[in-house]
Amino acid sequence: MALVRTLTSMGIVLAAIGLVFGGSLPAHADAVLITGASQGHGLAFAEDYAARGWTVIATARDPSKAADLQALAKRFPNIAIEELDITDYAEVDALAAKYKQTPIDVLNLNGAINTFRFGPNRFGKIDYAWLDTILKTNVTAQLYVAEAFLDSVAAGKQKKIVAMSAVGGSIGRVNSAMAPGYRASKAALNMLMRTFGEYAKDRGVAVLVIAPGTVDTQDYMSRKDLSGVPERYRRQIELGVLAPRSAIGAMIDLIDRLGVADIDKFHQWDGQVLPW
Repeated sequence: MALVRTLTSMGIVLAAIGLVFGGSLPAHADAVLITGASQGHGLAFAEDYAARGWTVIATARDPSKAADLQALAKRFPNIAIEELDITDYAEVDALAAKYKQTPIDVLNLNGAINTFRFGPNRFGKIDYAWLDTILKTNVTAQLYVAEAFLDSVAAGKQKKIVAMSAVGGSIGRVNSAMAPGYRASKAALNMLMRTFGEYAKDRGVAVLVIAPGTVDTQDYMSRKDLSGVPERYRRQIELGVLAPRSAIGAMIDLIDRLGVADIDKFHQWDGQVLPW
């Protein structure tokens, strides 16, 4: 009878997971939840994790407008798309409740505001309402999501929460007055996740901070003719500071290697340890 009860319980759990993924079971036991997966780094992470056979829970603020993510999900049946605005805490709570019984091996906190993309924010011209939005999105909301999914991550095998920071968040590398709001948000994120790591390690969870750099997710670097490449990327290619598309896979490999013993370090995508 005990065996029957055990098998019945397993069947209920598997059926529940199957409903989440359209009735078919994930191809791989490991699961990753990625915020901000509709474009850029998040979309690339979703693609690479899916190609490796992981179960991918990819979130977007408005999935109906996430054409590239929708196309990716058609290629990979192991991708589930979920609607999530990380600054809407009711939405965060609802999604965390939906996946409460689903072990999540890696929580990738990718969703954020990049002021380099959305306009300047310079001393003498700071929009303080915009600065408040940056700090809420890049700092407060990141912790809210991390805490909301902590139980699911603690139930996973890898037990990792990965915050996507930036080299611009390194106080030791400040050499200009550019983008103070964005840089402050990433520096604050670093401290918040570093201290949260001290708390989460008691659950066996490693809270990691990684600076991905600007990754060439469109693989512009492989083109012989750069005339059609957006100016921002063309300039970075010329300066040799644009990270290759393979940096996404390198970060996944790095995340695989890191653990609780590494929570006191701030890593770049290639494994280099950066000054906090």
